[in-house]
Amino acid sequence: MNILHYALGFPPYRSGGLTKLCVDLMEQQAKEGHIVAMLWPGQMKFINKETKIKEHRSVKIRNQNIQSFEIINPLPVPFDEGIANIEKFVRDVPLKPFKALLEKFQPDVIHVHTLMGLHKSFLEAAREKKIRVVFTVHDFFPVCPKVTMYRHGEICNSIETCEKCGVCNATALSLNKIRVLQSPFYRKIKDLSVVKSLRKRHRDNYLGETTANDSVSPVGTATDYLRLRNHYYSILKLMDMIHYNSSVTKKVYEFVFELPNSCTFGITHSDIKDCRRIRTYSDDKLRIRYLGPQGGAKGFFCSRRHLMNCGVNSKTFA
Repeated sequence: MNILHYALGFPPYRSGGLTKLCVDLMEQQAKEGHIVAMLWPGQMKFINKETKIKEHRSVKIRNQNIQSFEIINPLPVPFDEGIANIEKFVRDVPLKPFKALLEKFQPDVIHVHTLMGLHKSFLEAAREKKIRVVFTVHDFFPVCPKVTMYRHGEICNSIETCEKCGVCNATALSLNKIRVLQSPFYRKIKDLSVVKSLRKRHRDNYLGETTANDSVSPVGTATDYLRLRNHYYSILKLMDMIHYNSSVTKKVYEFVFELPNSCTFGITHSDIKDCRRIRTYSDDKLRIRYLGPQGGAKGFFCSRRHLMNCGVNSKTFA
């Protein structure tokens, strides 16, 4: 089979769970003899705004060759920083560049891992060619432009109405900053120590719950953000299959959208090993190690509160 994945890019330019799953999956598919490629959102030019597909040299992942196709002038990629200029995120382009890609690579199936940076016309081109499209849900981006649905230390209570989206997205990156983050230059400097330090400082400040400010001027109305959500809904309806990574994700999506065929099963990655073994400790402390951002959206602090509510004393946490 020819399998075309759409994700945010290859490591080390892109990282995180979404990228890790996609890379592991592509590697295994290539090992099994399939022809595998990734389409990813790349450079946003300042002058020539025409959308094109640029073919790069294949990327070698553990001795497996993965073809690489960059979208020049994709839609902006907001990550979890939010969306302020909605018009720039719902813009569409002609089907021509995507039809040319599909004719060149001839995919039997397309696996979409995110809607960030993705033009609706790509999926419309695939639908015209009757190519099966699968979408794996990694987060809540089509529901919440900030991805997590989490604000002020708790789950957002205006998910259905988008009433608070205008304020919540007031901290969104400007389009010029997004252009820099999607530029070839940034790909080269991303792992420099000074850039890593700046990124960490920004993320620590951004994820700190004390930075939430409901007094700022909203960058859009509830109607604006419902229109943005409806745009993503129209894209989701072009999928042949929705793959949910958990029953919780399925419940959230189906609370907001009426979607096509779906399945639910957990996802993992190739480097996880079962290293469990019985140990004897000199005290009765429960040792929990958490590797993740300082914000509460990942659930660690909720788990801690739950254990304490169940009678586990806070002093038992190492």
